[in-house]
Amino acid sequence: MSDVDQDLTTILGQLESQWRENGAPIAGRLAPGLSDDQLAADFRAADLHLPDEVRRWWGWHDGVRRLEPATRLGVESQVGPGGWEFLTLAESMAERNLMLSLCGRAHYPADDQDWDGYWRPSWLPLFAFDSNLVFVDLDRSPLGRVPVHLWAAQPEDVGVPRTTSLAELLAIWVRLLDERYYWWSAEQGRWQDRRPDVPPPLIDRGLL
Repeated sequence: MSDVDQDLTTILGQLESQWRENGAPIAGRLAPGLSDDQLAADFRAADLHLPDEVRRWWGWHDGVRRLEPATRLGVESQVGPGGWEFLTLAESMAERNLMLSLCGRAHYPADDQDWDGYWRPSWLPLFAFDSNLVFVDLDRSPLGRVPVHLWAAQPEDVGVPRTTSLAELLAIWVRLLDERYYWWSAEQGRWQDRRPDVPPPLIDRGLL
């Protein structure tokens, strides 16, 4: 097992444990993961690079089994912090295709320092909330780790990574759940939070 796999496997176990301890709906609706062969075939068909973190992510669980199939309704896909929903690979590819149809270009700059509204083919969403997307850049994945970016409802600084890896983002979520900044309320039927108490450096990332 690579260092990337080992690091992410530990964090994924902690995240799932937090969901189960919270009694969150997502814990009981997680879908089986995809095989390495299936992932390799799907990414090859889309002409996309498959970094280790992304392979491990959907190899863990391919999103959730939705209560209302073919819809994006319900709370069963919500991870907790930020209200983000865990996308299946098919949902992720559909979001990517939509963004390319809206914001794709024939030519792209060498870097994203002067980003001006485009969506790169190598950008792949992992989580969504309304018109907001948390995505990774598949072509910038040193040692298999993918930088995490935010496309907000009013996007800005899209080219600036919010975390250096998927593992770093998930570790933040584990901390927020473990320290009860976010928790599932069965009585309310929704996630509750103490967002004003969240440490400012975590708020400043724009992912909550």
